[in-house]
Amino acid sequence: IMDKGAAFYKDFGMGRSRGTIPIQIAGNVKHGGLFETAFGLTLGEIVDEIGGGTASGRPVKAVQVGGPLGAYFPRTLFDTPFDYEEFAKRDGLIGHAGITVFDDTADMLKQARFAMEFCAVESCGKCTPCRIGSTRGVEVLDKVAAGIEAEKNLALVTDLCNTMKFGSLCALGGFTPYPVMSSITHFPEDFKPAPARVAAE
Repeated sequence: IMDKGAAFYKDFGMGRSRGTIPIQIAGNVKHGGLFETAFGLTLGEIVDEIGGGTASGRPVKAVQVGGPLGAYFPRTLFDTPFDYEEFAKRDGLIGHAGITVFDDTADMLKQARFAMEFCAVESCGKCTPCRIGSTRGVEVLDKVAAGIEAEKNLALVTDLCNTMKFGSLCALGGFTPYPVMSSITHFPEDFKPAPARVAAE
């Protein structure tokens, strides 16, 4: 910007997301690290071309964008441009642009539970939706994992997420629903009762 001016820098990017952004790629990926690129590359280009796919050599199952409270995107959404508005349209967020890659051995029910547990541990306790919602979220997801009234308890998790998203005082409780709901939405097979999951595998 100092060398060539704001207009030159603004030419990078797309839509309202102008310039460049530093992206941190981690997890099960060949080429992890910090990269700077213009807004507008697709998620698939970032994961497959810059990141080089998984370190394990197995297929990519999910990519979490935006840190531990970012949404999980399946390969079917890899055409999403890295742009704040485009991610928002698909119920995701760029956040601090952290990208974590998971291969096809990842259990998305466990990842959803981790998000609720993370929120419960990190909650300051000031507001009820975050403090109580996340604790109950862990308990209910444990029931789903145990095959206890899975359909009913998944509906309860969805209700909890809506309460947390719109009722929490800060982004911790407000963003926890992103990884939870994206896991349920995009990877429903991982939330089936245990016997059905074993049979499917």
